[in-house]
Amino acid sequence: MRVRPASRDYKLTEPRAEEWLLIEWPEGDAEPLKYWLSTLPAAASLAKLVSTAKLRWRIERDYQELKQELGLGHYEGRGWRGFHHHASLCIAAYGFLISQRETIPPSAPPETKNRPQSGLPQGYRPRGAPDPTRATRVEFDRHNPKALDRRTQSQPPAMSMLLPDEGSIKSTNL
Repeated sequence: MRVRPASRDYKLTEPRAEEWLLIEWPEGDAEPLKYWLSTLPAAASLAKLVSTAKLRWRIERDYQELKQELGLGHYEGRGWRGFHHHASLCIAAYGFLISQRETIPPSAPPETKNRPQSGLPQGYRPRGAPDPTRATRVEFDRHNPKALDRRTQSQPPAMSMLLPDEGSIKSTNL
């Protein structure tokens, strides 16, 4: 229901804006468990109110997991820069783990044959993987690796080298 919270209203010239009051009262209990005040718009549905109210539990659970499982609570430095770096890495690791959890839901069957395959382009080859069209031995390769991989070059010109010869130095081509 919509209510106007009253707290020291004697100092206000106008009444406070209306807010949502959400009460969790399970059947059979003598009194309510929890209360929430929400500033969501008046047109918000009950499902949206409940989802927003329960979001706090999910945030607290995420924070607890960050501290216990990923080491957010283990920082022992003294500076803001070090803590910010540590927290950023912990949050990035947590984001990666959450994305991995989404790919394999807990209720899914153990086989993965019905899962869609990733969309790799035709002929994709990871960096560093050997070329599948090349032969295992160079002499059996039908492609000329020098022509494919390097510019065709003639033999480099001979360099002249200075060699001592009977007390004098002369230039010789090798």
